[in-house]
Amino acid sequence: METEFYCLDFGGGTLAGLSGLPHVGSVAGRIDADRVRRTVAEMTGLLRRRERIFAEWGIESMAQLRRLRGDRLVDTSADPFGDVFLVIDGWPSIRNDFEALEQAIGVLAAQGLSYGIHVVLSAPRWGDVRPAMRDHLGTRLELRLGDPADSEFGRKKAEAVPENRPGRGIDRDGLHVLAALPRVDGSSGTDDLGAGIAAAVEALAAATPGRPAPPVRMLPELVEHRALAAALPPGTPAQTDAPTAERLRVPFGIDEAELAPVWLDFAENPHLLVFGDSGCGKTALLRGLCRSLMASNTGAQARIIVGDYRRTLLGVVEGDRLGGYAPSAAVLSAMARDLAAVFEKRLPGPDTTQQQLRDRSWWTGPEVFVVVDDYDMVATSGQNPLAPLVEYLPHGKDIGLHLVVARRSGGAGRALFEPVIGRLRELSAAGLVMSGNRDEGALLGSVRPSRMPPGRGILVQRSGESLVQVAWVPEQ
Repeated sequence: METEFYCLDFGGGTLAGLSGLPHVGSVAGRIDADRVRRTVAEMTGLLRRRERIFAEWGIESMAQLRRLRGDRLVDTSADPFGDVFLVIDGWPSIRNDFEALEQAIGVLAAQGLSYGIHVVLSAPRWGDVRPAMRDHLGTRLELRLGDPADSEFGRKKAEAVPENRPGRGIDRDGLHVLAALPRVDGSSGTDDLGAGIAAAVEALAAATPGRPAPPVRMLPELVEHRALAAALPPGTPAQTDAPTAERLRVPFGIDEAELAPVWLDFAENPHLLVFGDSGCGKTALLRGLCRSLMASNTGAQARIIVGDYRRTLLGVVEGDRLGGYAPSAAVLSAMARDLAAVFEKRLPGPDTTQQQLRDRSWWTGPEVFVVVDDYDMVATSGQNPLAPLVEYLPHGKDIGLHLVVARRSGGAGRALFEPVIGRLRELSAAGLVMSGNRDEGALLGSVRPSRMPPGRGILVQRSGESLVQVAWVPEQ
């Protein structure tokens, strides 16, 4: 296929009838938010792939790529697309309902044309399209406006467009244009336009042999932890003999943007904060992280201490990897005090050399992961068993302390300034915001909780935000 279309239909379903065309890879409406986001992510991924392909193959322009594809001189398995059109009917819906996508579409409009990616959009008024976006739209047509004074081509020219004549308009030179009806049966009627479009789709599909447009890949609703391990690139280090930085980098889900495994790098960002309602999958996330850490670390390399008041993590960590299991506040308090004494000794002293600081070799022992589920039950108004560890959190990367905390999103807005959570937020710890009530406000950065399927969440890191599907680990 030389041309593919991917449509975002916010104009009342008028593009839905085109989904049967082999040239159309997807049509997504306002209520199909996941498909809308994935469509834009697919186009963004195509742009990045073509940037790499052009550099690797020495391609100077899209015209050259078209010639190479036509002469079958390139392997299309890495890029099965031809010229791609992202069609958006009803641009204001992007700004109102999918504001986070506006910047990504702006990048496609600014950079995509050189790589065969075209952006086509419609809007009721020119004012609905920001000037920065409008500047990247080289071809502009203006149909009859509600108020000719809003015309970008001049009020007098806009007033010359006849009323009640659908399809009539002007171009930027003031010349009149007449849009064709999307039908091939010779009729010029609009009363049966739906049937005419269906007939045109059927005729075009029959006359277009070959491979249809690649469909938009969707983020799966369930990712098995075993399948996630199998999806890792060949040669991915997950062995106990790997360097420390690689052993502490663990996969935990699938990223929506690239549909590839997403990682938590505890060597670079030592702590993790998780918010989500009951049943959202946060406990399954903790089980998966524990299993990944146990798979890549021996007991001498990493110990996991589990704070689990509701017994949801029973039996997940066993053997020499288990540093302790705390089912109550009294046990967790005692463990935290003992850990504080250990980490006090790990702080660099006056005799520590610069080389030791660089190699982090002035102390020996395992990395310590404190994994706490249902933190809202742990941090009560009386006291917090984890309080002895707060002063060591900023040094976690240097002394081998990693705190992983999961709590309900209900009431989280009031708990943001609690000592442990407040300190983690000050340290810009990685975080995952899963399903919850939007009224709780921004919990991490500008991210508010929202209703999402189980296992779905927004990962917030220093590098940015991304929607992920957490790998599912069933209870034993």
